[in-house]
Amino acid sequence: MTDQVRPRFVGTSPEAGAVASRWEELAALADGEPAHFDRAFRTRIYKLEDDETLSLTELDDDFHEMRIALRVANDGTILEAAGRMNRHPYDTCPRAVEALVPLAGTNVYAPKIKGHDRIPRTEGCLHLADMLAVALRSYRIAKGHELPYEGETGRNELLVLMPRLRDTCVSFAVES
Repeated sequence: MTDQVRPRFVGTSPEAGAVASRWEELAALADGEPAHFDRAFRTRIYKLEDDETLSLTELDDDFHEMRIALRVANDGTILEAAGRMNRHPYDTCPRAVEALVPLAGTNVYAPKIKGHDRIPRTEGCLHLADMLAVALRSYRIAKGHELPYEGETGRNELLVLMPRLRDTCVSFAVES
């Protein structure tokens, strides 16, 4: 590890415990109450033959049931993108999945690629862009979990090995 790559924070803090306790208190306010709105995102990534992977991302809420699939080469290049809308509020909504097709050729590991940059709102929809953002983040997270680094030593090694992780979250914040 070099001197230039030192984590800014080590260990937990008393404040984090207090915020976690407050979450419990706030969540208890909803006990026995029906949800006014419910939304869930889920991504599953599967390893396929020929070193390809398949990402299946779902969005389910009170108005939508949407799916996107990304078939990705080993180097991270999207080979194919598809989607479907099983439930949607307007009859025009299903045409938004057409905006997924031009994703072929995009690399899921490219820095600063975001779902909202790749799906034009006037041709796609905000929800597809949200799903794509979740799928792209999931690929990046899954790639990190393939590396055999654990604990504080592992975190430090990852900061050196993967410089794009720097300052992406509290665990990878570095001292200036």
